[in-house]
Order: sequence, then C-alpha cells, then structure tokens
Amino acid sequence: MDSYRELIEGYKSFRHRYLRQDFDAYQRWAATTQRPRTMIIGCSDCRVNPSILTHAGLGDIFAANNVANIVPPFETGRHSHLSIGAAVQFAVTRLEVEHIIIMAHSGCGGVRALMSLGEAAEDTPADDYIQGWVNIIREAKDAVLSSMAHRDLEEQCKVCEMEGALVSLANLMQYPYVRAALEKGTLDLHAWYFHIESGELLSYNFEKGRYLRLVRPH
Repeated sequence: MDSYRELIEGYKSFRHRYLRQDFDAYQRWAATTQRPRTMIIGCSDCRVNPSILTHAGLGDIFAANNVANIVPPFETGRHSHLSIGAAVQFAVTRLEVEHIIIMAHSGCGGVRALMSLGEAAEDTPADDYIQGWVNIIREAKDAVLSSMAHRDLEEQCKVCEMEGALVSLANLMQYPYVRAALEKGTLDLHAWYFHIESGELLSYNFEKGRYLRLVRPH
C-alpha cells in the first residue's frame, strides 16, 4: 500500500470511530468553537507528533509546526515572521490558552543544518530558506561551540536542540500579548525535549536550570 492510500485508510478509521461509535460526542465537539487549553510549537519532523505523545483528544492542542520548532524574536513590519507570530497571537488573545510548550527533539535536521552554517550569517545564500530560518536561533549554536567546541557533532547537536528551545522560549517572552498574559498569571511557558530513540520526554526546570524527566520511570 502506498503512503497516500494509507492516509485514506486512516480516514476510514476516523470515520468508524468518530462518526459511528462516538458520533454524539463528536457532534457536541464539532458544534462548539475550539477551546484548547494548550498550544504546542513543535517541529515539522514526522516522528514527533504531540497529540500522539500526550494522547490528546480532538480539540485539546492548538498546534504550530515549523522546522526546528523556532519562535523568531518579536518584530513589526512587513518583513516580520507573520506565520508563527499570528499563531501565537491567536492562541493567546483569542483562544486564551493557559500553556505554551516549545517542543524540541533529538535528531533534528534543522538543528544539524544550523550546526553546519558558516561563521557569518552573510555566508547564507539568499535563496536558502532552511539556513536563513534556522539562523534565527544561532545564539544556541554559539553557546554550544563556546562550551563544547571539541565534542563530536552528535553531542553538539543534542545540546543545541535543547538550547534552541530555550532561545525560542526567550523570544516568545518578547511578544507583548505573551508578556501581558504572563504578568496576569494566566499563561505558563514550557520547554520540552523528546528523545526519539528512548521515548523519554524531558521538561526544562527553570529553578534547577536543566532538563529533567517529565515522568519518573516505574
């Protein structure tokens, strides 16, 4: 079966579950406007699906995905990053979400591209969208190279993946509506890191200054 056909078969399963078995619940859900309590800004990587990882139901998560789960610094004007900015603004001001999670992960191709960048931003070709995008979190790369310049690339990438989420989190705090919600105490921000190989999910602990397991192993 090809990949496109698999999507159609998956839709059949959706219809069986939601339009037959749980049709009444689905109708109640569909008749209301979306009211998610959480926004997750994740990577476009197909191996990282927040709804599956958290076993979330329909309507539980307001999602925005891009390469390397990046939130650019707040800026105004026609050259600003409208897509992620609009998603954040909508989540905070219209949906009034209570949590925003930046979700990074291991083996991120975007971060590896960042680690392969030249020394100066000017080295990036004008038509290279990937490098131009990941360069937004270059601060994470600089921090990694200054503290572990002699480590191998795999180690550097792992730390950069984690640091990149924190850079995006700091950028997120620059958005005026995010800052206002934080000051009101109606919004909490989080940085998660999903280790694909082990299935472990880590969360950044601000008090201890490091990532810790979100769930203790039994």
